[in-house]
Amino acid sequence: MNPIKITILSIALGIVINVIFIWWLQKFRQTAAYRKNHGGIIRLLKWEENLILKIQGNVMKLVNAKKYKRFNPAYIIEIILIGVWAFWIGREYLNFDPNVIPGGREFSSAIQTHHLWTRFLDCGWCAVWNGTVRGGYPSFADIHGSMLHPLVIFSTLILGVVNGAKISLILSFWFAGIAQWWIAKELKLGRLPRMWSSGIAVVGGHLAGRMELGVFGVVLSTAMASLVFGAILSVVNGKGKRASVLLGIVLASAFLAGQGYIQVGLVGTFPAILFLLIDKKMRLKAVWKNFLLAFFIAGLLSAVFLIPFAHFSPNFLKCIDPSFKVAQPLKFIPLNYVIDSFDFYINDALNKLPFPHLYTLFIGWIPILLAIYGLTNNKKLSKSIKWFFVSSILLILSISSGDALKLIQNIWVGAGGIRHPPQIAGLTIPLILGVSAAGLDKLLNLDWPRLELHFSEDNGQRTKTFPIQWVIIIPLIFSLYQGYQFTKHWIGSYKESPEVYLVLEGLKTDTLQWVQPPFGEHFYIEPAVRMGLKTSPGIMTWQWKDRNFPEAYLEASHSGQPEGTSGVHESINSIIIYSRPDQEYAYVINESDKTPCQAQGTGGNLTVTCDSEHGGHLIVKEYNWNGWKGWMDGKRVNLFGDQWISVEATSGFHTYTFRYLPWDVPLGLGLSVIGILLSIFLWYSSSQRLDRILESSSKNE
Repeated sequence: MNPIKITILSIALGIVINVIFIWWLQKFRQTAAYRKNHGGIIRLLKWEENLILKIQGNVMKLVNAKKYKRFNPAYIIEIILIGVWAFWIGREYLNFDPNVIPGGREFSSAIQTHHLWTRFLDCGWCAVWNGTVRGGYPSFADIHGSMLHPLVIFSTLILGVVNGAKISLILSFWFAGIAQWWIAKELKLGRLPRMWSSGIAVVGGHLAGRMELGVFGVVLSTAMASLVFGAILSVVNGKGKRASVLLGIVLASAFLAGQGYIQVGLVGTFPAILFLLIDKKMRLKAVWKNFLLAFFIAGLLSAVFLIPFAHFSPNFLKCIDPSFKVAQPLKFIPLNYVIDSFDFYINDALNKLPFPHLYTLFIGWIPILLAIYGLTNNKKLSKSIKWFFVSSILLILSISSGDALKLIQNIWVGAGGIRHPPQIAGLTIPLILGVSAAGLDKLLNLDWPRLELHFSEDNGQRTKTFPIQWVIIIPLIFSLYQGYQFTKHWIGSYKESPEVYLVLEGLKTDTLQWVQPPFGEHFYIEPAVRMGLKTSPGIMTWQWKDRNFPEAYLEASHSGQPEGTSGVHESINSIIIYSRPDQEYAYVINESDKTPCQAQGTGGNLTVTCDSEHGGHLIVKEYNWNGWKGWMDGKRVNLFGDQWISVEATSGFHTYTFRYLPWDVPLGLGLSVIGILLSIFLWYSSSQRLDRILESSSKNE
C-alpha cells in the first residue's frame, strides 16, 4: 500500500481506537465492581478528566479572546488553495516508486546526507558520524546537507530518503507560497493580492529552475528563508512576544535548511533591518529587544547544527574562486526576472555560464511592473518598510553578482568559497512580489469607472453594473500561466537504470573497504549509501584540510583503467570494476608484516577483528577526530594518528571496537531542547511585558 495511505489510515485508526477506549472507560468505571477493584485508576481518570476540562477551558478562552476574533477562518482556505497549487506544480514528484528520481543530475548526491536518519533507525547514536564518504566526518557539521531540517527529518522517517525528498520539494513550493501570503497579510493587503502573489511565488524560477541541477538544498533553503521576511514584518507590526518566537523559529529553520548559499544571502539582508529599528528622530525603537529575543531563540534552536559546525569548521577545505567567474554582472541580473526562453539559459549570453540552475529568476513583466507601481502605495508601505524591501533587494543582488563578496574577500579569504553566488538572487523574489502585491492592492482600490448594462423588460428597465477593475484578473492569470509554463522545463523525473544497482552490487565487499562508482556520476551516490557502501572519493562539496582520501579497494569505470588499479574484478556491460588489493580498510602493520583485518559496523560504531602473528599498529581507514574512543577486548585503549584511527596492536586474536562519542552533539541538542522549551514558555506565558514593549514601539512609529 502507498506509504501515505498507510500513515493516514494509522492516524485515523489510532484516533478511533482512542475514542472508543475513552468511551468504554467512561461507561465501565461507573459500575460498582469497577469502583471496588480499581479505585486508583478511578482517581487517575478523574485527574485526566479534570486536566481535559482545564485544557478545554483554556482553549475556549483563547477562542473567545478578543485578539483571536481577528483571525479570519478564510485564511485557512487560502493556505489550502496555495497547497493545492503547489501540489499541482510538483505533481511529477508524487510518484512514490523509490526508483523514480526527480530530474537534475546532482539530485542523488544532494540528498545523500538524509541517510543520517536511516542510520539512526539502524543503530541510533552511531548516526552522528557519517562514514559513507571520503574517510567519514561528523554528520551534524555538514553545512551543505539539509539533514537536520525538521521537514527532512519527518519526511525521511516516514517515507524514506528518496520519497521523503520528493514530498519535501513539493512542501517547499507550498512554504514559499505561504511565505508570500504571510508578507501580503502583514502588509494588510486584500485577498486577491495575497493569493496571486503566493501563486507566482510557487512557480517562480528561483525554485523550479534550481531543479535543472537537482540541488535540493537550494530549493528548501530558499523557501524557508522566504518565511523570515513575513516574520520580520510581524514583529514590526506589534504582534507581541509570539511574533518574536515565530521569527526565531523561521530563522532557525532557514539556518538548518542547509546548502549555505541562501544563508549567506539571508544574513546579508540583516543590515536592512536597521530601517525598521530607527524612528524618524533617528532613535532606536524598543522593538530591537524583540529582534534580539528572536535571534537568541534562533541561535538556541539551531545549536544542534551550529555547535558541531563551529567545533569542526577549522577542518573544512573548500575550492575557492576569488574572481567569482560564475557570477553574472549586476546590470544583467534583472533581465532574468523577465526572460523565460529555455534557449537563453543554456547559452552564455549576458555574461553567464550555460547552466540554468544558477540564473533562473523568471516571474514575468507583470509582477515587475506592479512592483514599480507598488512603491507608490504609501498607504500600505510605510517609508521604513519601503527602505527595508528596497535595501534588502539591493544587498542580495550585490552579493549574488559577486561585487560585495569581492570586497569581503579583502578582509576574509574564505569568501572565495562562495563560488556560485547567482543562486542567492532567488531571495529577491519574495521581496519583489511583496511590493508587487502592494501595487496590485492599490490598483484594485482606485476609483475605477463602472460598466453599466441596461436590459429592457416588460415591467420596465433593469440595470446591471460591473466593476471594470476586475479585468485585471486576465493579466494576472496570464502571469500565473507564464510561470507554470516556465516551471515545466525543470520539474520532471526519470526511472533509475537497473544497471546502477548491478554495478553497486558488484562493488560490495566482505568487509568495510572503500569503493568508488564511476567518478562524477551523481546518480550512483544515494543508492550506494542506501546499500551501505563506503565511497571514496565519492561526491562532496568540501573536504578535510590536510588529509588524503582513502584509496578505493574497488573502482568502477567505463573510461579506461584508473591509476593504481592492478586488475579486473568484474565486468558489467560497458562498466568494468577494477581492484586495488593492497587497499584494505583495516590492518595490523609493523616493519615487516601487514595483516588484513575484518571490519563491520555503521557510522560511528565499528568492530574490527584481527588475528596477527606479530604485534604492531592497527590502522583503520576512518578519519581520526576527537570524539573517537577505542577498546581492545573490552578494555580502553588510547587512539593516535593524525589521519587514520590507530591503536597499538598485540599478536594473537583480538576484537577492537570503536565508538564516535563527541561532546558537541549532546551540547547542541541540549541547547536546542532549551530553545524549544523557551519558545513554548514564551508562547504560552501570561506575562504581558514584551507585548507592552511592542505596543509602545509601534506607537513611536
